[in-house]
Amino acid sequence: MKKLSEVEEGKYKIVDITKPGKLRKLCNIGVLVGDTIEVIKSCPGPIIIKKGNITVGIGHGMAMDIIVEKVK
Repeated sequence: MKKLSEVEEGKYKIVDITKPGKLRKLCNIGVLVGDTIEVIKSCPGPIIIKKGNITVGIGHGMAMDIIVEKVK
């Protein structure tokens, strides 16, 4: 498992979001623990993720608190 801020492009499952405030922000845009996401663009800059029809940029600070595991 890695932080979202440390991963390369590819598909990942969200395992945990370590800060409640950040969990709430992600829930507001429809991204939840247990979801499978695709990282379209990794660091530097915002990390661009896609979930279904939603494409969103995640700042580095928030990405550091999202724990993911690679989906094979």
